[in-house]
Amino acid sequence: MNKNLEVIDKIDEVFKDAKEILESAKNLNELEDNFRSFTGKKGRLTEILHNISSYSPEEKKIVGAKSNEAKNEIESIYNRKKNELSGNENKKFLNEYKIDLTIPGNRIERFHKHPITAVLEEASDFFTSMGFEIVEGPEIETTHYNFDALNIPADHPARDVWDTFYLLNGLVPRTHTSSVQARTLESKPLPFRVIAPGRCYRYEAVDATHLFMFNQMEGLFVAHNVKLSDLKGILEETVRHLLGAKKTRFRPAFYPFVEPGLDLDIECVFCGGRGCGVCKNTGWIEVIPCGMVHPNVFKYAGINPKEYKGFAFGMGFDRIVMLKYNINDLRLLYQGNLDILNQF
Repeated sequence: MNKNLEVIDKIDEVFKDAKEILESAKNLNELEDNFRSFTGKKGRLTEILHNISSYSPEEKKIVGAKSNEAKNEIESIYNRKKNELSGNENKKFLNEYKIDLTIPGNRIERFHKHPITAVLEEASDFFTSMGFEIVEGPEIETTHYNFDALNIPADHPARDVWDTFYLLNGLVPRTHTSSVQARTLESKPLPFRVIAPGRCYRYEAVDATHLFMFNQMEGLFVAHNVKLSDLKGILEETVRHLLGAKKTRFRPAFYPFVEPGLDLDIECVFCGGRGCGVCKNTGWIEVIPCGMVHPNVFKYAGINPKEYKGFAFGMGFDRIVMLKYNINDLRLLYQGNLDILNQF
C-alpha cells in the first residue's frame, strides 16, 4: 500500500471514530472535549497532517482535500449534536425550575444618577439661580491657557511632570478648570459671572482621597465693583446649601492666579469639629480654594485691572460628594459597585 492510501485510510478511521464518539456524547462539556480531541491543535486529525509537508505536490492535493472533507463532516456532526444537547438542557432547566415564561419579571430600576452627577447638577442649579452662566472648555489644553494665562510661571512646581501629564504634541490634559477662566476672560463681554464644571487630570498617587482624574467646578465673577465680601457671601451660602455647613472660616492661602488668595474651610462633618483622622485633628476641612483675580491674569486677557475686579473659586466635586455623604474612600465612587451606588 503506498503512502497516499495509508494516510487516507487513517483519515477515514478518524472520521468513523469521531462520528461514533460525538454522537454518543451525553452533555455539552463532553461533546466539546471530544470535538477538540479530533480537530484541536493536538487532535487526531491535526496530527495526521503534521507530516504533509513531506508529500509531493500531487499527494498534498489528495490528502488535503480528503482531510478538509473529513473536518467539515466532523464539524457538521458536532454542530448538529450541539443544537440537540442545548435543546435538551434548556428543557431540563425549565422542567426542573418550573419557570412560567408568561409571568412578568421583576422590574429593574435603570438610569439612576451617579452621586457625582447628581451633586454637580444640584450645584449648577444653585449657581444659575444666582445669575451664573455655565461655560465649557477643552479637556486637552495648551500650556498657555493651563499655565501662562493664569500667572503660573515656567518654573512653578505645578508645571513639573510630577503634577502634570504632558502629551507628545506638547498639549496637556488640563490640571484644573481654571483654564476655562482664561479662555472666558478673552472671549466673553464684560461683566459676567460663570461657572465651568468638568474633568481634570493630575499625576497623583491613587489613594482614598486622590485619583488621577477628578471633577472640578471653576467659578468666576467679573464686574466693575466686585469685592472680597461678595466672594465670602456667595461661597458661605454655597457650602450651607450643598453641605449643610454651620461653621465656616477663611484662611489666607497662595495661588498664582488670585491675590489675595483664600481657603474656605468648614467644620469637619465626620467629627463635628472635635478632631479626627480625616481632618488631621484640626476640626476643619478645606473645601474651596478661592480669591480675587490677580491683576496679571486680567492683563493676559487684555483687561484693565484698574477698571474691572473679579473673584474666582474652584471646588473639587469628588470631595464635595465625599463630605455630603460621609464617604471616606473616593475610590468607592468609581468602582461601579451597585450596592454602594444604589444608596444614593
